[in-house]
Amino acid sequence: MRKIFPFCLLLLFIALGCDNQEENLDPDRSEDQLTFKNDKILKSKIEVNLKNDFQKGKKFSNTDLTDQVAQINQQLKTYGIQLEKMEYLSADGAGQTVFFNNRGNKQLSSQFVPNDPRNLVPGTDIYYIVDGTQLTTSSGFNILESTINVMNTWGNVTCSDELNLPLGGISDDDIGFVSNVFFGFGGSAGFFPGVIVHAGILPKAFFDALAPDGGTGIIGVTFTFTWTEDINEDGIGDVAIKEIYYNDYFNFQDLEVTDEGIDYETVSLHEVGHALNQAHFGKLSRTESNQKFHFSPRALMNAGYTGVNRVVEKTDNAGHCSIWDAWPAE
Repeated sequence: MRKIFPFCLLLLFIALGCDNQEENLDPDRSEDQLTFKNDKILKSKIEVNLKNDFQKGKKFSNTDLTDQVAQINQQLKTYGIQLEKMEYLSADGAGQTVFFNNRGNKQLSSQFVPNDPRNLVPGTDIYYIVDGTQLTTSSGFNILESTINVMNTWGNVTCSDELNLPLGGISDDDIGFVSNVFFGFGGSAGFFPGVIVHAGILPKAFFDALAPDGGTGIIGVTFTFTWTEDINEDGIGDVAIKEIYYNDYFNFQDLEVTDEGIDYETVSLHEVGHALNQAHFGKLSRTESNQKFHFSPRALMNAGYTGVNRVVEKTDNAGHCSIWDAWPAE
């Protein structure tokens, strides 16, 4: 079956390219961007059929996490993907990167591959989609417009002029692959190759399954899947999927409008930084007199939340440019 799957993917991509040439993947169309849908991406996910305890209604604690991910990764080899890592932002400055799939030779990094034929939309654009079923937090904040702002912010960094991040659709269905297959919190039984998935707002219990006290500590998390094949043979993992989730335990708000809560746009800029392959950055320290922690230098990609920060500059810009300034050169 592992030999058949790439051929099936090829047939799917040919069908996507040939079907209805008049339908344009460019989101800059007459529709209102906040209700934009594109069935070519949203209806073209790769379905999976796994046998695991979550399908029997069992939810695992964080103590089971490594073994459970290993079991599911074993089954996902049939589909050519592996859950490589999760990177999370924390409220206490102790955000972490947890690796699940060590490919050997100390290769822990991964990158998108330009013109990757395995992606739903082969080419050099990296599309993003948004789960339209989980847009509003329990605090009443709708994240959609801010999410689009965040993608535009990263897309407008000047050193990466050839990196386009188009909106690929706002789904009427729950599209979280990790939340469903790995953690049993509902979502999708399929994945979207080559796409950044904003999978929505999830309850505290989901984040408790990620790490001890994760429900009260983890603000947002990004999961990275890689392909099992290094198609361009550069020794770096090939990104297959990026999925982002936000913790509904926190009071997400627009802190340019209100003075209370967590600034959603700041958190999302951090998580999308991970989706664009940036790692955590900065040295953590704490002031004993007020118990507040600080990062040096302060940056979007610090591992902890330290207040409103919506500007890609200095270290964040340098990290982004080191990855994307040569895109799409192979």
